[in-house]
Amino acid sequence: MAKRIKASKLLAKDPNDYEARHLLKEADDQIRAWAESKKNLPGKFTGTTGVNILKADQLGPDDPRFSVWAKKDFLKQTNAVNSGVGLKLMQKMGWTPGEGLGKGRDGPLEPLVLDIKSDRKGLVASEELPELKKLRPNSGKNLAGKHPVSVLMELCSKKRWHAPQFTCLESGPSNNRRFLWKAVVNGVEYQPSVPSTSKKTGKAQACQVVLQSLGLVPRDPLLPVIL
Repeated sequence: MAKRIKASKLLAKDPNDYEARHLLKEADDQIRAWAESKKNLPGKFTGTTGVNILKADQLGPDDPRFSVWAKKDFLKQTNAVNSGVGLKLMQKMGWTPGEGLGKGRDGPLEPLVLDIKSDRKGLVASEELPELKKLRPNSGKNLAGKHPVSVLMELCSKKRWHAPQFTCLESGPSNNRRFLWKAVVNGVEYQPSVPSTSKKTGKAQACQVVLQSLGLVPRDPLLPVIL
């Protein structure tokens, strides 16, 4: 490498230096020969990373007291309870083995066979999933939960329109101010017909008027529009 660096510096000063070119070629040949002599070059993928994948029993704790005692089919392989305090209490209240539970003795006769839940999903997540898929096509028009100003900004960015221009007209005495906002979107001016008691609410109403006029949200009869 030192020879190659030296030759590169000489060629930078004089590109026609024959000795420097010869020295550079000789250094490149030596580097190429060294690389070909190595079977496994640093950074070359050989088909395996060499990682030793541990099995489930190897990942478990060494102390059996801390191992997982509840398996998925734990309740399916257990024997029926034929002793204990619970059985004695049931018999004391008049129940005999073989009878159904409940006031009319019409309850289940066999123990419930359940699976142990080992994931963190909700209990009805799998049942609700198809319903969520049905609602996804209309999710683009469902703007509930979003602030109207944010929705309008996202719409202008998506449509590549200029940013909305807002104008606020104040009126009324100092102890009872009213704020009427105007919004200009894509060259069209929108304005609520009723002023608001606060600037923040008035700006949100102006954006709501724009979204209603564009058909992105249902029209609110309590919020008339002036175009």
